Amino acid sequence: MYRLDSQSHVPIYEQIVALIKGYCISGVLQPGEKLMSVREMSTHILVNPNTVGKAYKELERLGIIETKLGKGSYVAYASDNRPNEEALALFRQNLEELVLEANYLRIEEQELQNFVKQYYRSLEGANR
Repeated sequence: MYRLDSQSHVPIYEQIVALIKGYCISGVLQPGEKLMSVREMSTHILVNPNTVGKAYKELERLGIIETKLGKGSYVAYASDNRPNEEALALFRQNLEELVLEANYLRIEEQELQNFVKQYYRSLEGANR
């Protein structure tokens, strides 16, 4: 279920964050569902427990999961939830970087909008 790309330039903890966020958005992981412990996850995907812990902390900061002391980590994200302000600020920062990169690559605004529409459609298809 959790596949990472060790050849990617994206850090492993960020890949874990993206995977779990994606599973929450697509409904693979449901609100209230218990995640593997840090140790279980690190054994499952063959990475250092500190890497998984860093990913879980980031997911918690974004409001995607919540950790209950002594009980584990659970999915907190629900599709009808409004993201917290910190998550929105991070999104805006990432979007700004993406638009700057698109500008550098000479991708026109309309073409970038088309990419976004295509991606949204692919998400809608995955949710059916």
